[in-house]
Amino acid sequence: MRRQTLVFFILFIIELLIFIGTSALPVNQPELASKFQSERSSIVSLPYPLEALSIFTHNYEVALAEFIPALGVGIMGYSIGSTGYVLSAVSNEQGVPGWIPAIFLLTLPHSWLELPSYAFAATAGLFLLIDRNWKRFLYMIGFVGLELFFAASVEAGEIVLENVNAIYSYLFWIPAALLFYVLYEVYEYIMDVTEKPKVQY
Repeated sequence: MRRQTLVFFILFIIELLIFIGTSALPVNQPELASKFQSERSSIVSLPYPLEALSIFTHNYEVALAEFIPALGVGIMGYSIGSTGYVLSAVSNEQGVPGWIPAIFLLTLPHSWLELPSYAFAATAGLFLLIDRNWKRFLYMIGFVGLELFFAASVEAGEIVLENVNAIYSYLFWIPAALLFYVLYEVYEYIMDVTEKPKVQY
């Protein structure tokens, strides 16, 4: 396994632990919950293309900050921690422990497209310091954008079907499986074409 891939998996596991851990905190902030619900309502009321675009642009802005070398790792931790914290605030307003909706979100396909992208971004920034491979770094910015575009498209679709029947959201595991394969092939391609030639002595 490549070093960069290994670090990605480590950061991704840390990301998941932070998300679940912060969502399990007993947060009692009605104002925060109300603000989030208002912002979410303004997004989910949009037509599908605009909804997907809104989700994508917000998430990509977050990911771009996480590309900052080294600092991006901390930004990733703060960002996912804030997400778990807000989720806990919203859930506790409804009398439900935050870790329950957190686990539920992890059963939906868009989470497994979106969350890894932040770990990919933080990893790319970290490795820019290590190997100075600007070509790979720039390729990964594009890769994360593609991944988040897929994630936003799936998430917006889940929301549309959720309004009909929440179970229907799981139908998106079918196209998501194809998207996972496409992303895997693109990632491997990027790793191969940006591999620095070994110095011959």
